[in-house]
Amino acid sequence: MKVMVMIKGTGADEDKIAPTAEMLAAMGEYNDKLVKAGIMLDGGGLRPSAEGKQVVFEGGTTSVVDGPFTESKEIIAGYWVWQVSSIEEAVEWVKQVPSDPKLGLREVLEIRPYYDEADFENLA
Repeated sequence: MKVMVMIKGTGADEDKIAPTAEMLAAMGEYNDKLVKAGIMLDGGGLRPSAEGKQVVFEGGTTSVVDGPFTESKEIIAGYWVWQVSSIEEAVEWVKQVPSDPKLGLREVLEIRPYYDEADFENLA
C-alpha cells in the first residue's frame, strides 16, 4: 500500500516552524530509519506559503492569490510518500516521528492511501 503522510500546521504558525539543528538531526535519523526499512519512497519540506500561490477556480473564473495564506486553517508543511503493508503500519511509523514540544505547536500528521489501478477496474 502506498500512502502519503502530510505534515500540517496552521497558517498562523508558519513563522514559528523554523527547524532547529537538533530537530533537523532527529528528522534525518528518522528518515534514515524509514529508508533502511524500505518504507520511504519520497519526502520533502515545503517553503512557507508566503512564497507560494493559490489558483482558485470559482464560478467559471480563475484567480491567483499570492501567499502568505495565514487565514488557512491547515497548511501542508511537508510530506512523505511511503510503501507500507497497511494503514496500521503507517500509523505505527507516524507515532515515531520526532517532534519538538518546546515549540508549543499543534502538530497534525495525516495519512492518506493512494488509489491503485484495482480501485478503478469496475468503473469502465
